[in-house]
Amino acid sequence: MGRAIEVPVTPAVIRWAINESGYSVDEIARSLGVDSSLLNNWGSGDSKPTLTQARKLAAKLHRPFAALLLPSAPENRPLPVEFRHSASQRRALNPNERRYLRRAARYQDVLGWLVKELGLEMPETLHASVSDNPVDVAAQARRALAVTTQAQKNWPTPSIAFDEWRASLEAAGHLVFLFSLGADSSQGFSLWDDFAPIVAVNSAWNESARIFTLLHEFGHLVTRTSSACLEPRSTSSRTDPIERWCERFAAAVLMPASDMEETLSGKGWHSGTKITNLSIAKSIAGLYKVSLRAAVIRVIELGAADWTLYDQIPPISDNKRKGGGGTGRNRTEIREDQLGNRVSSLLVAAVERDLLSRSQAVDFLDIPEAAFDSLADVGSSVDRA
Repeated sequence: MGRAIEVPVTPAVIRWAINESGYSVDEIARSLGVDSSLLNNWGSGDSKPTLTQARKLAAKLHRPFAALLLPSAPENRPLPVEFRHSASQRRALNPNERRYLRRAARYQDVLGWLVKELGLEMPETLHASVSDNPVDVAAQARRALAVTTQAQKNWPTPSIAFDEWRASLEAAGHLVFLFSLGADSSQGFSLWDDFAPIVAVNSAWNESARIFTLLHEFGHLVTRTSSACLEPRSTSSRTDPIERWCERFAAAVLMPASDMEETLSGKGWHSGTKITNLSIAKSIAGLYKVSLRAAVIRVIELGAADWTLYDQIPPISDNKRKGGGGTGRNRTEIREDQLGNRVSSLLVAAVERDLLSRSQAVDFLDIPEAAFDSLADVGSSVDRA
């Protein structure tokens, strides 16, 4: 049997790709089925991987195979976010978070360029400071998103509610991504850009929790604070003032004060009294199609409860229900769900105006070429053209 073909990888590129991945050398070595010392040798140039090993390494690091053959390591591009967490919860970004932040930043570069080249209006994003009252800013945001409380209450399920809120943000020019970051990752992140502001929501949680994350991350866009929210939402003792501001903002957008006061009165609450258990909050969460956490925050902000109620929220309240199933989705449906209708609209418009080739758009979306035609039915024009 002939000797296995060795791949002339660049040691500095190997070291760069490993460092950027967030994985340890031991984790990568176990995944490849090799000894850690061998992986270190590739990084030092003392040995070269075989073709099979190099392909496995590229797949593990979520890098194109050709990247390992670059003559030198690319210049490090800092991840474009501020990491929001308390001192007691400080941790490094995990590999999934790093992977999707890099991906979102690449998408933002391309999509922001398309918005400018297509001559579209800049997205309509409010601009506020954390010194501003989040409730007042939320009222402005709610008017801008043009969602009535009656329509919100009439949405039959939280899943439909998420789609409607997402559509409202997209209609105003924002990009909303739904990524499988995993239950051990942040609830979401935001990346500010004048032409392609991004909100990314972690699909690991139930739809009601996703709605709260969606509006929470929108709050970061409003304050122009690109963030990966690493602080867990399981306690009232949050220490980051921007995180607290965004929580209050999101809850106020989802449950406007005048409507909430009427709702609370209808459920037997009287001014001057305090709600001490979660029963009313659970009812409000169901009515407005929001998470229990959002409902409790809003009740507290309106003076109907104190923060001891927040600490009663079960840690599993944001978890997905187990079970279910279904027939599954094809790759095109998955990608549309991940990237949203605005991305499809921008890419279809770019192909129609010869800014991108059809194959470039298909590669960007990572869908079968035949599926691109179906996007034209929902995304053949951009509202802000």
